[in-house]
Amino acid sequence: MTPQEDTRWRLLMAGAEVFAEAGFRAATTREISRRAGVNLAAIHYHFGDKAGLYREVFRIPFLEECNVFAQVDVATTPFAEAIAKFYQTLLPTNADEEPLIRMIRRLHAREESDPSGVLGDMIECEFSVSHKKLEQLICRELGLSRSDADVARLAFGIVGLASVYFHGRYFIESMAPELVQGAEANAATLARLPVYAEALLQAERLRRAGIDESKGAV
Repeated sequence: MTPQEDTRWRLLMAGAEVFAEAGFRAATTREISRRAGVNLAAIHYHFGDKAGLYREVFRIPFLEECNVFAQVDVATTPFAEAIAKFYQTLLPTNADEEPLIRMIRRLHAREESDPSGVLGDMIECEFSVSHKKLEQLICRELGLSRSDADVARLAFGIVGLASVYFHGRYFIESMAPELVQGAEANAATLARLPVYAEALLQAERLRRAGIDESKGAV
């Protein structure tokens, strides 16, 4: 890592920390640069302004080094293996021990309850790459040449199985903390989710074949 890359990464880490603690509006570039141990001008050099840094902090989970699903070949990788990597990106087993992941979760929660107004459709654009890849995987499994509305519905359903653990963490910790506390619990969740996803896929496969599992062919 070059000195410039190191400075940029330290600013991202400090930015994630300060934004998670204070929110976009109350966070100051002075405090971020102080925690990063760099000159205040470095923020302007690498990101333009506070809003630019904020957008880049939100991109961290979508960076290739953080997104193991981005490296999956959807043409050949078995469905269960590919989906496991997709969920691993959203719910790494070391989430409770990884400060960055906790900060990103907190930051997302802040953005949902008190939108900054600076993100626009950035998150949707970033996530769309993985989502389209997920749709391609589903199409392969269903023998389809292109996606359709039901493939999109199924893709969102598969995403939803995990997103509740990311965005709804507070509710899960309140109602069933044993599901999310500790690496062992997270690993168990990661082991179950691909099974649930395959069940959803099978239900769609049967629906397209005109079969009601409880009644046979219809």
